[in-house]
Amino acid sequence: MRQLPTYDAVAERSASEMYGFLATLAREAVEAKHEFAWQRDQALRAAVDAALHAAAKRGKATEQAKPPWLQGLVVRDLRSAAASYWSGEAFVRARLLERLGAIELEHDDNYVLAMVSGFGERKPDKLRADLELVESTLWRLFEVEGGGEVSLANVDRFGGDEWRTTFVELSADGTLDRARVLRECLRTLARDFAAYRAQWFSATFLAFEPSLDELESLQPELRRLLAASVPATVGFALKQLLPLQKAERLEVEETLAALPPATLVKAKGTALDALRLARVHVRTSAGAAADVARTALGHPHADVQRVAVALLEAAGAADGLAEAADELAPSVRVELGLASDATASDETPVAQRLMPAPEPVTTDDLAERTAALLEDASDVAGLEAVLAALVEPGSERALAPLRKRALAVVARGPRTDMRDSWLPGQVARLVLDLLGQPAEPARVLLAAQRFVVRRLGELREHPGPLLATPDLPGGWVSPDALVRRLEGRHAPRHHDLVAALLRLHPDGREHAARGAAVLPPAVRFALGGQPTERREGPEAWWVAARRSRAPYAADELPQVAGEPVRTEAVDNGKPFHYWTIRFTIVSPGHVAAGSGGGLDDQPTELKGQLSAYSALADWVPTLAAIWPHDAEHALALTCSGVLDAWDWELNHDVPRVLDALAQSPGRLGGLAALTLAAGLSATHRHHRLHAVDAFVDLVPTGRLESTAVAAALAKYAPAWQAGRWAESLASVAHAPGGAAAVVSLLTALLPQLPSDQRGLNKLLDVLRDQTIHLSTPVADPKLVDWLGRLRGSSAAARTARRLLDEQ
Repeated sequence: MRQLPTYDAVAERSASEMYGFLATLAREAVEAKHEFAWQRDQALRAAVDAALHAAAKRGKATEQAKPPWLQGLVVRDLRSAAASYWSGEAFVRARLLERLGAIELEHDDNYVLAMVSGFGERKPDKLRADLELVESTLWRLFEVEGGGEVSLANVDRFGGDEWRTTFVELSADGTLDRARVLRECLRTLARDFAAYRAQWFSATFLAFEPSLDELESLQPELRRLLAASVPATVGFALKQLLPLQKAERLEVEETLAALPPATLVKAKGTALDALRLARVHVRTSAGAAADVARTALGHPHADVQRVAVALLEAAGAADGLAEAADELAPSVRVELGLASDATASDETPVAQRLMPAPEPVTTDDLAERTAALLEDASDVAGLEAVLAALVEPGSERALAPLRKRALAVVARGPRTDMRDSWLPGQVARLVLDLLGQPAEPARVLLAAQRFVVRRLGELREHPGPLLATPDLPGGWVSPDALVRRLEGRHAPRHHDLVAALLRLHPDGREHAARGAAVLPPAVRFALGGQPTERREGPEAWWVAARRSRAPYAADELPQVAGEPVRTEAVDNGKPFHYWTIRFTIVSPGHVAAGSGGGLDDQPTELKGQLSAYSALADWVPTLAAIWPHDAEHALALTCSGVLDAWDWELNHDVPRVLDALAQSPGRLGGLAALTLAAGLSATHRHHRLHAVDAFVDLVPTGRLESTAVAAALAKYAPAWQAGRWAESLASVAHAPGGAAAVVSLLTALLPQLPSDQRGLNKLLDVLRDQTIHLSTPVADPKLVDWLGRLRGSSAAARTARRLLDEQ
């Protein structure tokens, strides 16, 4: 692709001349018939480029009026460039036309982000030649965050730091005011940009290697960052203030007054740096240093609290420590000889939260609740309630106002991560089908998904209520309800009966069977009867009936393959290593991805369903609700994203899978324990918080053994970060029953870890705090022996000795 000409090459051309070139060169593209709109835009874009090159070559053109398509094309290109990481010279084309007066553009956020992604190569040269753009737009790069693919952080990450280099180069030659660039970087860091995008501005600031004089002049901006929402930004600001302190050029009183928020940053090192800075000035500013220390007592890490206590003592302000005892970690209170007035939280675990039974839909709210599913179909109970209402003939009249919206949802499907198989698209197809305007069926990957789609499609095949609508929490169908719904039914809906059998609650089956008259033999078998020699009815009914009586047998359980692999590498001449894990979920008789297999009316048969991970989004809760008896089934289809979450950037399915696991009422096996352990190890903190909630629902309540979770953590300890486990478990400990569950897990986990495990002391700190909280010293022989083998002066060895001394 040829680069576009410079502005100087076309500057003498008028807008009307450019229109003349376009009238000739775009005629074919305008008159041609295109199957898709993007094909027409592509042809018009090529014509614009050809017109710009023709103008640069001094070609002749008659003056013409502005083509009606030009403005819309450029606006669409800018909008696309604002969302797409690599956009070539899309912005350069728009800017050339703008400078020639051929179009008028609003310098909005899309314009700024299009400049970030579509400015092409030779950025410094282009900006030197367009100083008006520098003044009007370049400085706005410090104001517009961007997101998704387009931001300064993301474009530079994959583009060789071109924008950062541009700012440094233009500041060096005087095109940009160096002082302003430095100040704008700090002002941007004070905004609420996400951590990933904020780091570009701190790295750019450091690339300028600011002098002490510059740092001194920027102290007000740096102090403001001590209260930033991004922990890394707070650490960055402290590091810029420390050289000023050493050079005795720090504005001490102002800095100490701004320092307290920095002591509460989650990163222990940043909080300790803030306390050390205050400690230097404790003699001359005891009151202000004490204020910093008092705030630091609220930090969750015991080491930060210990340093804060020492600073209070140095400031002569330790007399108030007894009043702050309740804020301190149990281990710190013990070391200070303080008693806590706080009453221990209720150690009786609450019951597991289950999905509530669907709230019936009325005629008045049918349209509203269906419309909600077109936006977000992850509410399984809501979906079931709407389906139960739509079986009634005539109910589709309430959906008439949703026709346009349903058409838009179906059309949007191909642009989503799941293409047209996304679940809101299936709800939209159902709406259109009921309104007599059926849409083309979607292609869905998994047999379990196709099972759900076919159940949606058979709503009106037979009269009568749905059999599979849950009437109990957890997504269960009570045996009495199933029998009652089957009364007088000679031809139940096929997939609906399969779904009902898979959701049949284990309790009350015998009683329901005694009160039943005529039932399909497969249903009577599901209710506890003996299989008949003549297996009347479809085979799928019998498969579902068998599944309703018991979860997977040992030889049917899905398994996970994958071991931590250490890889040696060299970076800039320095050797280093990293760990990788490639997880693969397999089941007996597993068929490779893409080879087919699996029947659409037998969703619990995993053969041929397992494949490489792809986004499932709203499907996750629905897949989990197919067979409440065994969480291993749904996890085999959905958990791959969680297993990879320790190393992936961001996977939106992780919270959905963990939330579905937390509410699973059936058997929890090895895959459940591994998924929960992987969630506790996830890269993103908000993913770990969902794992914490799942842990509280499953482990203290006795639904999942802590030893199983411990075994999974130990197996993948080389690759997973123990520091993340410590943070997750510390959060678990605050929940009812959580402290005891944490002690139980760590008692099983720690003896399985090597003595040089990274983050080991964090785990030992959590264990010590909770044993003190529960007044239950370490007593397990294996753990006592393991603690005794931790020797030396490391922090882990010291904590181990404290645990043994407190027996």
